[in-house]
Amino acid sequence: MTRARDLAVTYPSLPTDAPAADVARILAEEPVDAVFIEHDGQLQGVVTDLGLLRRLLPGYVLEDPALAQVLEEGAADLLWERLDGHTAAELLPTKRAEVAQVDDDATLLEVAAAMVRARAPLVAVRDHDGRLLGGITTSRLITRLLGAPQ
Repeated sequence: MTRARDLAVTYPSLPTDAPAADVARILAEEPVDAVFIEHDGQLQGVVTDLGLLRRLLPGYVLEDPALAQVLEEGAADLLWERLDGHTAAELLPTKRAEVAQVDDDATLLEVAAAMVRARAPLVAVRDHDGRLLGGITTSRLITRLLGAPQ
């Protein structure tokens, strides 16, 4: 029987007080779409690539997409500046949702249930000592659960 540990993929983890720019660098340079944020070994949340974009873009661009043209020249510098002085914790969603977590010996259906309950596209997998092993995305889980028809 496949367990959560068998499907978990290593995801980066940063402390809550890490610079927000460190989170951005990981999402920009590594082949991941999320970073776990921890404080004293406790998972505080997940910063996704979409969540980072939401934080980086000025409100006026979100309200009126036509104004995005204003940012085209020198946008990268402006976006990096928006992270100055901020921490990883500040990149977490303001509406703190339940963080989906399972033990490493959880079955895949237990993983699926944790995802659905938390409405989370990524579930954290912890070993018996509470250390973060990695994460499982919904797409990885569905691929494994459904597999090829028999």
